[in-house]
Amino acid sequence: MKDNEVIAEALKDIHQREPFEKSLGRAVRRNDGKYEDYVRIMGSVRDLAYAGKLSFLEAAKKLAAQP
Repeated sequence: MKDNEVIAEALKDIHQREPFEKSLGRAVRRNDGKYEDYVRIMGSVRDLAYAGKLSFLEAAKKLAAQP
């Protein structure tokens, strides 16, 4: 799966009051990803969040919307 598809899956599966990072970890594991995949994807989310002064959730939504 593409990174944006994994992010979209994590956003759909996020539980109430759960950090996005935990949901992303589940989505990566479900798609047979490795820890390195999680670190790469979360790094992209963090970079966008810090650059745009967004929350991780807002940044993830933007990344998931990209083709």
